[in-house]
Amino acid sequence: MKYLSNLPLKQKLSCIILSVLTLILLFFLLALQISKYSYNEQLYRAIAGNLSFSASTISKHLKNIESFSSVVIAQKEVQESLDAVNSNDDVLTLSKNYSLLNEVVSTYQQTYKQNNLSCIALVNPRFTNCSNFPVMSRIPPEFLREILQKAAQASGSAVWISDSSNHYLILSRQIRKTENLSLKPLGYLLLFINLDDLVGDANQAVNTYESGHYLIYDNEKLIYHSEGISQDWALLLYEKLQRPYDIIKQNRHKYFAVRSRIPSYEWNYINLIPYDDINRSIVAVFQLILVILLAGLLLSLFVAHIMMRYVVRDFELLLHKMEIFSQTELQLPESRIDYSQRSDEIGKLHQSFDAMAERIQHLVNTNYRYQILNRDARLKALESQINPHFLYNTLETVNWRAKALKDDTISNIVQSLAALLRATLSNEKSLVPLNYELNLVNNYITIQKIRFEERLLFRFYDSECTENLKNALVLPLTIQPLLENAIRYGMEEMTETCEISVYPYQRGDFLIIEVANQGSSFEENLLENLQNGSKSSHGFGIGLLNINQRIQMLFGDAYGLSFRNEEDKAIAIITLPFIFEEPQSAQSLYSR
Repeated sequence: MKYLSNLPLKQKLSCIILSVLTLILLFFLLALQISKYSYNEQLYRAIAGNLSFSASTISKHLKNIESFSSVVIAQKEVQESLDAVNSNDDVLTLSKNYSLLNEVVSTYQQTYKQNNLSCIALVNPRFTNCSNFPVMSRIPPEFLREILQKAAQASGSAVWISDSSNHYLILSRQIRKTENLSLKPLGYLLLFINLDDLVGDANQAVNTYESGHYLIYDNEKLIYHSEGISQDWALLLYEKLQRPYDIIKQNRHKYFAVRSRIPSYEWNYINLIPYDDINRSIVAVFQLILVILLAGLLLSLFVAHIMMRYVVRDFELLLHKMEIFSQTELQLPESRIDYSQRSDEIGKLHQSFDAMAERIQHLVNTNYRYQILNRDARLKALESQINPHFLYNTLETVNWRAKALKDDTISNIVQSLAALLRATLSNEKSLVPLNYELNLVNNYITIQKIRFEERLLFRFYDSECTENLKNALVLPLTIQPLLENAIRYGMEEMTETCEISVYPYQRGDFLIIEVANQGSSFEENLLENLQNGSKSSHGFGIGLLNINQRIQMLFGDAYGLSFRNEEDKAIAIITLPFIFEEPQSAQSLYSR
């Protein structure tokens, strides 16, 4: 902040403008990201709706195939033919039933071929009847055994098995004898569903993106994937897509992937939409908007620079006026711009400065110089009238005469007064030892005791006043004014004996000096009232303010003068740092 405060006005305005434009740019980029997210959300909702309809269509179609399989395995001709094949080894019987079963599967194939049914197969221990042997021949023997084994374990229920390499979904069911509820195994029914045709037909009415890909998973097992998607990537995609939709990268291409479920089967159904063209369109729009924004920002900077130059020029002229006015004999330079008729803030600043400069010139030419000359004359008159050495010599003469007359009272008064004057007029140090200040106190009290005799009782609590404490540095003439204040308000307003005490002590890093007197009290917030003028500061009030201000000027606001009332005593408290070496601030202040 200090660095910014010291920058020229032009640079400050530039920082403000750049900060505002930067914030606008950042918020705009944030808005673009939000709009992109919103677009993806809308795209997801559209695809998810289509995918949900497609999943429902697939589920319905598979249910129809299951219903169809129930019709086939319960047909009387199929039951009787298979029972005859299993219970008779006669060649003619086998041939007759083989032909009969072939006719059945061919008829059903022609009837249901529009339902993506590629092949119908009836398998029994003697032979296999098939409506489409090229399809059946693609099934490896070990895989066929696995299919029949799973059908046998299902005990007549429909079992769906995926042949993802050939894009077939196979329904297998064990055929059991229904006559007399025998349930004797007779053979197996296999229905081959072409998944490419099934998924294509299900999405034909709702497919917005012709180049989309579809994948079906039973948990983590891959059931189906469209052409153009490898099986390895299909398995990896399932791990990547953990959310309802996401943007997936593969082979430097992006895909918008949406996941749904196929009802009744709870299979995961995923639709992949190529996202490269969509992303390029979005990026192109964003870039166009960004270019327009940057052009607008640059134009704003140019306009702001022109406007700022006019504003800064006015302030530079005002600063130039101030510099010339302060460096010369208070003369205003000629201005090439007339600000007298302007009503804006800068014009008012120039008008106010010109008016102030004229008033200063008037004061300097009429009053100030006259007052300086008058003050110098009065000081020289005082210097010539009062010579401290002449005063000291006069007091020494009075003291010598008092001693000659054997008047000890007058001698003590003169000696104490001379010591006080010498300390006041001759001492040029900004800080003195506490012991030196206490000697002044003793001289002052000596004079006051002679004046008030037995009515004044002075106590100095020196039980804690060690040599270390006596050598601590204090401001000169800080205790004596407080004693004078105590005598004025304690002695002059009382007829009884008044006790006045001085108690110096150390508290941590602080030197505390308490001056207490009986018979008076301090009003609340005395210093604040003196400073703000709510209480008159003439007389002793000026002295209290003087002590407090001198202490705080040298040591800071943590120190100074405070007051408290305790029973029948008014206590003034001086708080100073406990030091033995004069601080640099006191030395520099004194050197001026």
